[in-house]
Amino acid sequence: MFVNNREESIGENATIQDFLKSQGLSTKRGIAIAVNNFVIAKATWGETQLKEKDKITIIQATQGG
Repeated sequence: MFVNNREESIGENATIQDFLKSQGLSTKRGIAIAVNNFVIAKATWGETQLKEKDKITIIQATQGG
């Protein structure tokens, strides 16, 4: 799979939540996830399985002005 245009590998049957945990991002706030250009609701991250050819975009909100 590709995450923000970088190739990554995942375990079989991994969910978005599993991937975020493996990257140390599971407790980060202000994160949005899109899989193949479709935004995935945070409530479903634990049940949304990732596939080998998926293209994931992770966006983290920042503050400033």
